[in-house]
Amino acid sequence: MSTDTIQSLRIFLTQQLRDVEEDIETIGRYISCNPSETTGELLKLRELQRKYREIAASIKNEIVKLG
Repeated sequence: MSTDTIQSLRIFLTQQLRDVEEDIETIGRYISCNPSETTGELLKLRELQRKYREIAASIKNEIVKLG
């Protein structure tokens, strides 16, 4: 891959990482400000947050691989 392509991918992935991290924070704020009516709802939100953290970790790994 050319240096320009790698740089473009790095920029793209960095933006995607920011977006995912923002979503993680948004879910956390929602949980804090809107107490769920059921334990099931809270568990679903926590699971969604966990999945987003996994996505963020994957994106970080790909950025590292690019060098």
